[in-house]
Amino acid sequence: MKVRSRAEGTRMKLEVLSKTEQVRQAILAEILSGRLRPGERLLEAQLSKELGVSQATVNAALQDLHNQGLVTKLLNRSSNVSRYALEDIERLFAVRVLLEPAAAAAVAALWSREAQARLTAQVDAMRQAARSRDLAAFCLADYEFHQEIYRLSGNSFLAQAAEAIAAAPFAYVLCDHLEALPTDYLALAEDHQKIIDAIAKGPDEAARETRVRIQKWLDHSRRALKQAAAKRPAMELEPA
Repeated sequence: MKVRSRAEGTRMKLEVLSKTEQVRQAILAEILSGRLRPGERLLEAQLSKELGVSQATVNAALQDLHNQGLVTKLLNRSSNVSRYALEDIERLFAVRVLLEPAAAAAVAALWSREAQARLTAQVDAMRQAARSRDLAAFCLADYEFHQEIYRLSGNSFLAQAAEAIAAAPFAYVLCDHLEALPTDYLALAEDHQKIIDAIAKGPDEAARETRVRIQKWLDHSRRALKQAAAKRPAMELEPA
């Protein structure tokens, strides 16, 4: 059984991952790396064989990913990697900009060395992934950073709501436009460091900075995806 370490003050706490969580992370890594593309069908029997687990475990992992908006699971039919359009991202961020600043403000009100260590660990993971150009690792750290904010808020209802918008940090990937992804990953990691710095200053600054960063990421998504859409017709007209 795999374990994941989590900083807790000056001690390290080992978190045991269930089989379902291991499978969920394995599938998520395949999606974020681009090896599983938006719209691609996910076959439970094949995944079960490749990962060495039961189909029931795969089914449970896919249901978790469905709840997070990363997989579209149709009852008694099939499961596919979700595919987002720009309109979907707009709606996703409309919810995110309401929830995440509130969560960051709540974390600021409960700020502790443990909270700082947990968020900083994810930013450090982003920096490392940026230097090695590991897209999957970067997106996973990005995902964990934002999920940590909701978990650290101390509000279980916010944490539950976060599950529905879990795809927000890497919605580019689910738009099937990998070429539209940001190129300066180190700068993006430092954006997250600025959120940590703002949280340390108090609830008002935490909410303000988080709102600013979310709007910045949405504006970048709009520009990048519109540029990608404009290029696609021209590419399709080019002779083979």
